[in-house]
Amino acid sequence: MYAGKVHMGSDGRAGAGQASGGVCVPPADGSASALVQHADMDQLCRHNPPYGFRALCKERSAVAMLRGLSNPRVCRYKTCAVVGSGGSLLGARLGASIDAADAVIRVNLAPDAREAARARSAPHRDLATWVSDVGSRTTWRVLAMEGYGYLNHYGRFWLKPPLGHGKHDNMSGIPQEPLLAIVCHEPTAGTGRCRAERLRQTFAHRWAASYLVNPLLLREWSRRLFAGVRHQRVPSTGMNAVAFASQLCGSVHLYGFGNGSCPAACYHYYDCGEARPGGGVAQSYMFGGDPGATGGYHNFSAQAAVLRRLAESGAVHAHWGTCGHSSGDPPDPALLNRRGGGSRGAAALRTHRRRGSSRTKGQIDNV
Repeated sequence: MYAGKVHMGSDGRAGAGQASGGVCVPPADGSASALVQHADMDQLCRHNPPYGFRALCKERSAVAMLRGLSNPRVCRYKTCAVVGSGGSLLGARLGASIDAADAVIRVNLAPDAREAARARSAPHRDLATWVSDVGSRTTWRVLAMEGYGYLNHYGRFWLKPPLGHGKHDNMSGIPQEPLLAIVCHEPTAGTGRCRAERLRQTFAHRWAASYLVNPLLLREWSRRLFAGVRHQRVPSTGMNAVAFASQLCGSVHLYGFGNGSCPAACYHYYDCGEARPGGGVAQSYMFGGDPGATGGYHNFSAQAAVLRRLAESGAVHAHWGTCGHSSGDPPDPALLNRRGGGSRGAAALRTHRRRGSSRTKGQIDNV
């Protein structure tokens, strides 16, 4: 079921996958690395945010800190499911396919099956249906710092005063799964969540389960795939997840991303549906021509065109889901006997570790 590779090479083409070193080494072709510790530091310090750390680089010790950040234990996966939060997942019964991947990468704080079934805004509370639609596993999350700053992994909420508002002397004991890939749009030397002091507290310790995405990788993808696109300041977190997966994974499969063909579908699967008539936002609003829909930050119509091109070229494998505005019929029991469902899926859900205390405060822009 899973085949193919994706990697954005220095020639601007998505094709040859990253070698076995994955995200733990700089790409051999000279393109930007996935993680900041392997970045070209001269380039990183030359560019301003959101595609560089120029302000932060004024502090020499901060550059040394970035270079010394650790790698994840697993550098590369053969197959990955990158799961957005589009309403096209409702009723599509793609959960078994999602959970069959070696790694499941979710975007921002979009819920897995167990979390969706407990969400107040969810269109229904049936756990088996959520497992069959969105899957139960999460290996990685890709988040913007705006959302990450509300999780326990963030030093401000974990450490005791005066370093934070938490109860702990150090960062030992923070959740170790899923792993988190974090995008810093506004790194600075002195203030903000991406300031050097906070990055050091949060990422530069031996218990870290969070990793900084190289902004040069996002710059590379933006310049090559979104050149000339209006009404977009930065790519969405979902697009950043695809870029990150291009180096983490040999084969990238997309789920829950909009391709522009389902205007009536929910924008987010977890806050609208047949149980909530009129609830949530339709994709037609977010994919329309009004830049105010995203505050001018993202152009989802352009993103849909990019994803279609990547899928048509074979660079990624897109599972577009359904266009219906419902959660479908009850799931086929056979689906729940596959990986991610049934007793195995239930066990995975029981042992799934909670992350942080808030699911509503972060930016969730991942269709």
